[in-house]
Amino acid sequence: MRKVMAALLFTLVLSGCAAPSGEVSAASAPRVPAAPAAQAENMSSSMVESSARPMPEAEVLAAYERARRVYGWFDLAPLPTSGESVHLNSRTYYRVAMEGVGDLEDLRACLRGVFSRELTDFLLDGKSARIQYRDIDGVLFVSGDSREPDAGKGQALVEAEQQEEAVWFVNVTVDLLGEDRETVVGLESWSFPYAFEDDRWVFTDFRLVS
Repeated sequence: MRKVMAALLFTLVLSGCAAPSGEVSAASAPRVPAAPAAQAENMSSSMVESSARPMPEAEVLAAYERARRVYGWFDLAPLPTSGESVHLNSRTYYRVAMEGVGDLEDLRACLRGVFSRELTDFLLDGKSARIQYRDIDGVLFVSGDSREPDAGKGQALVEAEQQEEAVWFVNVTVDLLGEDRETVVGLESWSFPYAFEDDRWVFTDFRLVS
C-alpha cells in the first residue's frame, strides 16, 4: 500500500453474498456485533470477465465503496451472528448468521469479488485481521468486536485515476481533525490500486482509512 502524507492523512454487490448496512454505527456488545439485517445484491463491475473491458470511473468508485464495506467485516464490525458461541484456543467465536455465507469458502468467494487472491488470503489467514473468521465443524464462526470509526478523521475525498488500460488507482484524501473534532489540522492521503487480475477487476491492496 502506498501511503502519501499530504500535510499529515457497497452498496455491496457480490453475487450470493449479503452485507450489513451501517457498519460504521457505534460498537455493540461482544456477543452481538453491531450489524443490521443483511441484504443481497448483484455484482456489477467486479464480475469475472475474459479480458479487461474499459472501466468507467463511476464503476471504479462504486467498487471502492463495495471494498470498503467488505473490508469493514475484518476491521470495523463482524458479520451478524446468531449468538451461538464456541470457545477455542483462548478465543470465543460466534456463529455467523448471514444468508449465503455459511462457511469459509463462501466468505472467500465474496472477498474474491473485490480483492486479489493475495489480499483475500491475508484477510482469511486467521491471524492478520483484527476480526477473524474460521470454520468450526463446517460452519462459519467469527471472533472479534466492533469498533468505532476513528474520531480524529473527518470527511474523505475519493477520486479515481487511470494509470493504464488495466490499472486504476483510487486516491483517498482524509481530513485530520483537531481536539475539537471539527477543525481540520491536516490531511492524510492513500492510494489503492484497482487492477484487472485473474480475469476480474480487484483491489490488490486496501485498508480502511478511518
